[in-house]
Amino acid sequence: MVEDTSNITYEEQRLVADKIRSLFKTRNYYLREQGAVEFEVEEDKENKGNFLKLLKEIRPMGYLAVLRRSEDYLTLIAFKKPAMRARSLRLNLILLLATVGTVIADGFFKSSGYPGNLPLMIGLYALGIMGIIGVHEMGHKLASAIHDVQSSPPYFIPGIPGALPTLGAVITSKEPPVNKDSLFDLGISGPLAGLAVTLLVALGGALTSAVVPLEELSRQAAAGKVQIVSSLDLFTEYLLSAFVPQRVGTGLILSPLIFASSLGFLITFLNLMPAWQLDGGHVARAVLSPKLHKILTYASIIVLFATGFQLMAILILILSVRSPEMKPLDDVSPVSNNRKIIFICIWIMAALIYVFAIRGNPFFFR
Repeated sequence: MVEDTSNITYEEQRLVADKIRSLFKTRNYYLREQGAVEFEVEEDKENKGNFLKLLKEIRPMGYLAVLRRSEDYLTLIAFKKPAMRARSLRLNLILLLATVGTVIADGFFKSSGYPGNLPLMIGLYALGIMGIIGVHEMGHKLASAIHDVQSSPPYFIPGIPGALPTLGAVITSKEPPVNKDSLFDLGISGPLAGLAVTLLVALGGALTSAVVPLEELSRQAAAGKVQIVSSLDLFTEYLLSAFVPQRVGTGLILSPLIFASSLGFLITFLNLMPAWQLDGGHVARAVLSPKLHKILTYASIIVLFATGFQLMAILILILSVRSPEMKPLDDVSPVSNNRKIIFICIWIMAALIYVFAIRGNPFFFR
C-alpha cells in the first residue's frame, strides 16, 4: 500500500476510499501516488447507479473515477482530475466568422441565377447552413450538460465557396462521458438535432423554389447561371410536387436552400456511420463490444467507398489508425434497453436518408 507524503492528500484519499466502500462491494484496495485510490469491486446490478452517486460526491473534491473490467473482477480507480486552464474563445470566434464568410460567399454563387430577392436568399441560405450545423453542435452541448460532461464551444470549420461552403464543426469534451448511456446520448443528440433543422430548411427550399417559363429557364442555362438536371432525389421530388404547383410550359429554378438541406442530409448520414470518430461511432461503441465496433468501423469505410464518398472513407481510414476510441468512465455497466431499440432505429433512419435524400441527389452525383 503506497501512501502520499502529504497529510491533506492522505485525508482526501481516505475520504474517497470511505465513499467507495459505502457504495460498492469491495475487496482489496490500494492508495496510489498523487492521491489516487484503487479498489477491486464485485459485480453488482447496482454498480451503474452507485457509480453516478460516487462521481457526484467526489467531483467537488476534484476527483474523477473509472470502472474497468479485469479478468475475474472489476477495477475502480478514483484519481485527482488534472487541472485545466480556461481556454480563450478567440479561436472559436475567428473560425465562426470565417465560416459565416465562406457560407455567405457560397450563397452568392448558389443564388446568382435565382429570380427572387438576391440579398434575402443569400441570408436565408447562410441561416440554413449555419442553423443545421449550429443546432447539430448545440444538440451535443445540451446532451453534455444533461449528463454533466464539460465540453468546449463549437469550432466551426470554413470551407471553399463555390464547392463546399463549410466542413462542419466540432466540439471537444474536457472529460470522458460518465457511462455508456451518456456516450450514446452524446453521440446521437447532434445528428437528431441537425436532422430536425434540415427538414425545416428542405421545406423552406421547396417553398422558395421559383416556377419560370421554359424559355426563361433556357436563357438562364445558356448564360451559365443555372444548370439543368434531369432528375432529383426522391425526397426533393416529393416536396416540390407537394408544395410547388407547376403548369405546362414551365420549369423550376431550385432554391439554394435545397442545396443547404441536401448538405444537412449528407452531414446526418455520414455522422450516423458507426465509425470510431463519428457520432454514430460513439453510439455503436456504447451498444456493441469493442471488437464488433472495430469491424463496423471498417465496414463503414467499405460502405462509403461503395456509395461514392471515397474521400470521406479515406479520411476515416487514416483517422482510424491514429485516433483512439472514446471510452466512458464506467465502461462496464451496459447501455439501457431503450437505447438498444433506438440503436436499431438509427440504422433504419440512416438507410432511409440515403435512399430518399442522398441517392440520386444531383448536388452529389451527376
